[in-house]
Amino acid sequence: MSVLKFGRIYERDDSPFLWIWYYDANGKRHRESTETNNKRLAEEILHSRIIEFQSLQNGNKTVSDMPYAHFSAEFLNHYKARYPYETFKSHRSAVNEFTKFLGFAGITRLSEITTSVVDKYITYLRESKGNRANTCNNHLKNIKTQFNFAISHNLMKENPAKGCRKVEVNDAKKKSALSPEEYRSFMAIAEKEYPHYYPIYYTFIHTGLRFTELIKLKWQDIDFENKVLWIMKPKSKKKPDYVSMHDSLIRVLEELKGKSKGEYVFTDENDQPFGFRTRKIIRRLKSILKTANIASISTIHELRHTHCSYLFNIGLNTREVMEQMRHTEMRTTEGYAHIFRPETNRKIKKLERLDR
Repeated sequence: MSVLKFGRIYERDDSPFLWIWYYDANGKRHRESTETNNKRLAEEILHSRIIEFQSLQNGNKTVSDMPYAHFSAEFLNHYKARYPYETFKSHRSAVNEFTKFLGFAGITRLSEITTSVVDKYITYLRESKGNRANTCNNHLKNIKTQFNFAISHNLMKENPAKGCRKVEVNDAKKKSALSPEEYRSFMAIAEKEYPHYYPIYYTFIHTGLRFTELIKLKWQDIDFENKVLWIMKPKSKKKPDYVSMHDSLIRVLEELKGKSKGEYVFTDENDQPFGFRTRKIIRRLKSILKTANIASISTIHELRHTHCSYLFNIGLNTREVMEQMRHTEMRTTEGYAHIFRPETNRKIKKLERLDR
């Protein structure tokens, strides 16, 4: 049967090389540069791709020889089209770092990436680049996601990252939060200097929403009657989730709703929704911290840390905090418990009786 039935060679105005398209084992069309303008070599590459995908489909071949650059582009396009921008951006950063390492190692194709290669990459991140253990483990998690994507598209049978051990976490960055005194100072300055952003920071601290969750929040997601705020696309979860609200937060949001002109809860000064790349909220935050002379936090995500710490402060147990923060693992929640421990401090204070 003619090769042209399964693929074709073609030219592109924006490339000096010949390109090919072909159908993979799932029947999806792929496009790839042959990195040559020699038609005979391009035909050989096209033929090898078609034969390879047929072999992958019938089980005679376990991993594709597809260039990693081509595969990673397909992977990122998939995430860009289906997931929040922050998720895509995280994957893109990890892909870029892994691509650099593969370049150093002289590896260009999926079939060359083994468990040993992934292990060496994690060691490179840890020892050569000095990354923290959690950062290395996040990269490992991303690589597993990449190759699970490859498996789902019949490009390989086994995930080479599956056999890699995580780096032991003994250097985690200490989580920071606003103290109650700093919180009061922060909110007072926010209300005076940036009244438009006051409800944003108030909601951040009193719900613990993530940045992307907050800027995508719509009025239809807020149930004022039952005092819950719905997150339609929560991180690491497939189904909508929610957080509880108190009366003061409800009053702030109801007042804001009376002034709102659109479907989004929070907008910029021109009543336009915040984009994923917006920096205004972050710039205002840093300005407030500088004015208040607060050095305990420096990032917008630490307002989420602050909410978590306050939940422990008011007496919620670890399970209750985990549910409100929507963590997927208990150990993540426990990492915040050290910041404020008033109940423990009150009990420890009783040791002073020994001096009487």
